[in-house]
Amino acid sequence: MEEVKGGVLITPKDIQLITGCTLNSAQKEHKAVRDALGKKSTKRLTVVEYCKYYEFNLEEIVAYINKYR
Repeated sequence: MEEVKGGVLITPKDIQLITGCTLNSAQKEHKAVRDALGKKSTKRLTVVEYCKYYEFNLEEIVAYINKYR
């Protein structure tokens, strides 16, 4: 499997690229997933956690966001 460029954390900007939503919506989604997973740190959400939460194919998401990192 391809490694995630630029670190393992997913950002709202990455979510915006994946979903095509606005940055504001991506920030809300990032927070909603963190809250649902019980994450205490405000900015710590990994690509793996995000993909598992939405049942996305990890390899496809990594390949897609690596193009923009």
